[in-house]
Amino acid sequence: MTQVINQSINETINQTVQNLTSIQFLGMSVPYSGNIILDIYLISLVAAVFITLVNKYMTDQTKIKALRSEMKELRKKQQEVLKKKNPKEMQEFQQKMMAKSMENMKHSMNPKIMLTTMIPMLLLFGAVRVAYGEFGEFLDLGFTQFGWLGTYICFSILNSIIVKKILDVA
Repeated sequence: MTQVINQSINETINQTVQNLTSIQFLGMSVPYSGNIILDIYLISLVAAVFITLVNKYMTDQTKIKALRSEMKELRKKQQEVLKKKNPKEMQEFQQKMMAKSMENMKHSMNPKIMLTTMIPMLLLFGAVRVAYGEFGEFLDLGFTQFGWLGTYICFSILNSIIVKKILDVA
């Protein structure tokens, strides 16, 4: 009896995995472009644009830019204080820098933004894992190889920097 149940569970799982790995979207099968690396690059680009736009419109960009400008000025002044070697003055500067950093983090790490982006990104990761997880490691940099997640992370970092510069997001 137990063997029959285990066999039917295994068949169900195998059939489900087979159905998931033969994903059809708009009449195309995975990989969509014929090149897995290009697909993951485009997916990470779309995700970077989405996250950047959410950040741009859900944060006070002028306030964040002003805070970063103030912090930049404080760092310049900090170099002058370091040359004086006055511990008390240096401690005051560190407290000012810490306060500005905390204020900047408060504006940048908004829970509303995290919740707005987290659910779509979890769904995206699930879909990409199902679609490209079976292909194994395919991005070879010479010193290491990446599967879908490592490739996505590499492209995501690059795309986020570029998209933030283009859209002028702090």
